[in-house]
Amino acid sequence: MNNNDIIVSDLRDFDIRQILDCGQIFRYVRNDDGSYTVYSTDKRCNVRQSDGYAVIGSDDKSYFTDFFDLSRDYSLIKSRLESKPFMAEAISYGSGIRILNSQPWEMIISFIISANNHIPRIKGIIDRLCTGLGKNMGDYYAFPSPEAMASKDEDYYASIGAGYRAAYLAKTARAVADGDFNINAVYGMDSASAGRYLCTLMGVGPKVADCILLFGYHREDVFPVDTWIKKVYRDTLGGIDNNAVIRKRLIEIYGDLSGYAQQYLFFNKRDTN
Repeated sequence: MNNNDIIVSDLRDFDIRQILDCGQIFRYVRNDDGSYTVYSTDKRCNVRQSDGYAVIGSDDKSYFTDFFDLSRDYSLIKSRLESKPFMAEAISYGSGIRILNSQPWEMIISFIISANNHIPRIKGIIDRLCTGLGKNMGDYYAFPSPEAMASKDEDYYASIGAGYRAAYLAKTARAVADGDFNINAVYGMDSASAGRYLCTLMGVGPKVADCILLFGYHREDVFPVDTWIKKVYRDTLGGIDNNAVIRKRLIEIYGDLSGYAQQYLFFNKRDTN
């Protein structure tokens, strides 16, 4: 251990496997020794977890303290949620989940790529994107800037396997690089307005917008609805409503903790299936 290591001594609210496997991030690898290497923007950390504690090693202690949301009391969040419908089992199963504080630009591109896609393919596309356009950090590559991505056209993104999303990536990068879309303006908007604004980007619909808001802006009052959440909804509330109705009903149930509820429900349903 060194002075930059972050020691998580209480694992009741921290489980690195659960954090990384609950659909909020794609730039990580599980190493042969059981540790995880996690990348965010131009930074990297290694997380080693044993039975009693976890060690987060990096060159930027402050960044990863914030990234893993370590100043937030997840025991309090879980205690507030446990009495709400359908939550006790999900919280018990995914008790170590934390919502990461990822950077908005990386989340915009990552979740455009994620639409109608599966995780190994998403990770492969993002890896090729970073290797091709990201800053060389020595033995890994940073996530590329909007300007770097705007320097390439749709054909380039098709060549790295983005498929029909190639046009979305090229046009979204150009919109941000040219200032037609202001990433920082989202911070000053309520979540409904922010969602509508994000949907002006090509390739961003309501579900992707909610993912960006939850994982890139830590908006706690949104509820991304995907295949797994539809299954939760069907099995609990007994309906096959459209995404907008599902989202509205679940936000009515979970309120300002909707984002956390979504993660617990999503992880429990997907991991146990």
